[in-house]
Amino acid sequence: MIFRSSYFIVRRMLRDYVGMTILILTPIALISVLALLAGGVISESRGIPIRDEISVTMVFAFLMFSGFYTMEYVKGDLMSSMRWRMYSLPMEVYQHAYSILISSTLFSVLQSFTVVIFTIFVFGVYWGNLGIVLLILFVVSTVIQFLYITFVLWVNNYKTAERLGIGFGMACLLLSEVWFSFPENKAFQLLSSYSNPFALGQNMIFAAITGENIETALISLGLLIVSFIILALTAVYFGRRKLI
Repeated sequence: MIFRSSYFIVRRMLRDYVGMTILILTPIALISVLALLAGGVISESRGIPIRDEISVTMVFAFLMFSGFYTMEYVKGDLMSSMRWRMYSLPMEVYQHAYSILISSTLFSVLQSFTVVIFTIFVFGVYWGNLGIVLLILFVVSTVIQFLYITFVLWVNNYKTAERLGIGFGMACLLLSEVWFSFPENKAFQLLSSYSNPFALGQNMIFAAITGENIETALISLGLLIVSFIILALTAVYFGRRKLI
């Protein structure tokens, strides 16, 4: 029942042209402009073309905001006037919530992977093993969806949950030194490398691309798994209080 429900939710998502435009066409447009400006310049820190770094950054930057799918569908299906119609279905409320999580995770991975494929064919970006890339996108997306569902279940005002989501995404980019660099010391280095899903995802992708810093990638994966467990338990706690 959960997977059947997920199928229909994905079909609803495919009709959300605004969301698809924001999370597919916008990063493609930005990558295209910035990659053309970067040309064939090589990054001194990682030894890969700067256009490759830009592509990775854009994919994960937009992935940080993919949790809005989960928030919108939880609000619309389980926390609005439509909620009582959902209660009449032959499935538990928590099962529908799981369906939303599964659908949002897979859909955001599909969108991100579409951008990855575009960069490969248009700009020749090297991502390493695409199976590993898919796995990394899936792990990061899962954490993001559970974080956003925790936001919407935790606060009573949906606008506040939206602001938390936007603030989270912007904070990830800030802490990961996307806009500017922090002073060079150990504390700031740890903060920019391990403090959020954006940085952790990039650590794993760059390890897959270069074949270096494998230990950093494994630590990042471990932190994401721990984050997932904590967020899943937190979401279950708030879900029982708000939806049941």
